[in-house]
Amino acid sequence: MWSFCAIVNLVLRSTLRFSPDGTFQITVLSDLHFAEYEDSAQGATQDARTAGVVQKVLQHETSTQLVVLNGDLISGYGTTSDNATRYLDQVFAPIHALDLPWAVTYGNHDNERFSKSRALFDYESSTYPDQSLTRDMGPQGSEAGVSNYYLEVFAETEDVPALLLWFFDSRGGDQPHDWVDDSVVEWFVSTNANLVQQYKRAVPSLAFFHIPITAAYDFQVKPGVNPSRQPGKNGEKVWWQGRGYDGKTGHDLKFMTALSNTDGMLATFSGHDHDNDWCFKWKRSPSTSAGLNVCYGRHTGYGSYGSLARGARQILLKKDTLAEEVVTWIRLEDGLVPENVTLNATYGQDEYHPHHRGFPQRTDLRRGLSAVENIGVGLDVSTLYLVGLVLFWWIRGR
Repeated sequence: MWSFCAIVNLVLRSTLRFSPDGTFQITVLSDLHFAEYEDSAQGATQDARTAGVVQKVLQHETSTQLVVLNGDLISGYGTTSDNATRYLDQVFAPIHALDLPWAVTYGNHDNERFSKSRALFDYESSTYPDQSLTRDMGPQGSEAGVSNYYLEVFAETEDVPALLLWFFDSRGGDQPHDWVDDSVVEWFVSTNANLVQQYKRAVPSLAFFHIPITAAYDFQVKPGVNPSRQPGKNGEKVWWQGRGYDGKTGHDLKFMTALSNTDGMLATFSGHDHDNDWCFKWKRSPSTSAGLNVCYGRHTGYGSYGSLARGARQILLKKDTLAEEVVTWIRLEDGLVPENVTLNATYGQDEYHPHHRGFPQRTDLRRGLSAVENIGVGLDVSTLYLVGLVLFWWIRGR
C-alpha cells in the first residue's frame, strides 16, 4: 500500500509550476517510431539513434520542465508480436534518466494490429506513476480513443492555474476514424466551461494532438506557406484529420470550431507529417481579429520516412506575457537552432529572415546525465541503447 508520505510526494512531483524566473518550457517530441524492423539489427540501431536524439535535445534544453510526446511513439506496423508495451521502456528511458515529467498523446501508429494505445496507456500509467502525467479523462469507449485530458500549470506560489495544457487523441491506425471524436469535443467544451466558471476567468491554454487539423491543409493550398512569414520546412502535403478515412475534409469541423471558440487558446501543436515543421495563424474568416496559432513539431525519431534532420520543438511561456505571446523554436540533435518565432498578435505578418538575425545558431551540450554517469561507464545513452539492443537480438536469435 502507498504510505501517506509517498502519496504526498507523488502529488507534489506531479504538480507543474512556472520556474522562479516566471517561465515554463516544454519540449515536444513527435513521431519517434520505435519498434520498426523488430527482428533485425537495423531496427535496434534505428531505435538507438532515436534515443540519442532525445538525449541530446534535452541536454541542450536545460530549462525544459515538461516533455510532451505528441503521437506515434511506436511503429505498430513494425512489431511482429503483441509486445509493443516493452518498447515504451526504451521510449521513456532518456527522459526518465533526467528525472523529467512527461505527457503523451497517442497517435495512429500507436494503435495498430500489434500495438494498442489502450494497452500502452495502461502500461505507462502503472509502470511510471512518478513521471508520467498522461491521463484519460475524456469519454470512455472505443470511439473516443485514449489520452484525452488536461493538465494544469501553476505560478510558483499560486493555487489557481496560470496555464492549461489540453491533449487529444486524433485516433487512426486500427481505428479508421482519424480525427478527434465529436464526443471528445463535447467533453472538451463542457469541461473548459466548468473550469472557466470555477476559476472565474478563461485560463490561457495550449492544445496537443497528433494529426493536423484540416485548416493546416487549407492554408497550405491557399494562401500557401511563405518562408519569410511562416518560417520552417514545408516538405509534404498536409495529412489532415479524416484524410486517411475517406480523403474528404470536414470530419474535424466540430473540433476546429471548438478550438477557435476557446477563449485563451494560444496555440495548437501536431506531428504526423514528418517533413513539415511550420506554424501559421488560422482565422476562420477574414473578419476574425485574433486567429489561432497552429504549429507542427519536428520529426524526432529515425523510424518511418522523412528527410529532415531530427529534433524537437521547444515552447517557452512567460508568466508576465502569457496572454500575449508564445516563443517557440526547433532544436536539432546536433545543437542547431535553425529559427525561432514569436506567436503573437502579429504572427503571420511579421517577416523572419534567419540569416539576417543571427540564425542558424548552435550551442554546446549543457545538461549532464548524472543518472547515466553514475552507472560507472563512459558511454552516452545512445551508445548504451545500441549495445544493449544488439545484444538482446543476438541472444534472442541463438
